[in-house]
Amino acid sequence: MDTEGIQIKAVVRLNEERYQGLLNNLEAGIVVHAPDTSIVMNNIRASELLGLNNGHMIGREAVDPVWEFVDIDNNTLSTEDFPVNRVLTSKKSIKNQVLGIYRKESNDMVWVSVNGFPIFSSTGDFYEIVISFVDITARKLAEIELNSHRDILEEMVQVRTIELIERNNAKHYDNAFINKVRSCVLENISVNGFCINTLAAKLFMSRSTIQRKIERESGLTAAQFVIKIRLEKAHYYIQSKTHRTIAETAYAVGFKHAGYFSKVYKKYCAEQ
Repeated sequence: MDTEGIQIKAVVRLNEERYQGLLNNLEAGIVVHAPDTSIVMNNIRASELLGLNNGHMIGREAVDPVWEFVDIDNNTLSTEDFPVNRVLTSKKSIKNQVLGIYRKESNDMVWVSVNGFPIFSSTGDFYEIVISFVDITARKLAEIELNSHRDILEEMVQVRTIELIERNNAKHYDNAFINKVRSCVLENISVNGFCINTLAAKLFMSRSTIQRKIERESGLTAAQFVIKIRLEKAHYYIQSKTHRTIAETAYAVGFKHAGYFSKVYKKYCAEQ
């Protein structure tokens, strides 16, 4: 080999070493896939996050059973929803896909935010797919804990609300004003954004006035009275089998989360 060829080879090798050194010092995991989804290159951070020995990464495809991913609700992720397959199918970039990676060797879960993009050849065919992911485990665990505390607080509020509802169950609301409120809530029963401000605006009253009048006539706060109407309507839907599922019933009476509705409705029924 002539001197020029040796020099070129040395420069290429030096650039490759610099490139790999750069990748290995990134906080993000980087995986490069061939068009058949097999891994052709990765950095050390990627192998750490995926829970595999760095030497065991090359050549593995998306269908390899070693991968165990879950979505944000802890449901097992289907192969077609794997980041590399989403890019492969759509031929477009993906951004901020959150998923959990179960690592068998350490028996733990790491949560990551994933980005990916395709690289095309001069003929327009897939050349490579680059996937990057950043560890967000601490943030995810904090969110889970916060949601747990929020659920407990909401449950306490709803228990107290149902107690107050039951305390006033014997009272018949035949007052013209209360009937008007009930009619307005029922007309908007499926609107989950329907709040006391909206109710007041529809009845051409101030928020403070409508809250004061509802509490005086019903013995409940305005929010508690609206919840009572929603739960009564839900009970009617369930008894008459109007909807196929609890989730459909929940949405039909203005609840945003079916799981939350289910807990509140069970407590409501238990007190009947």
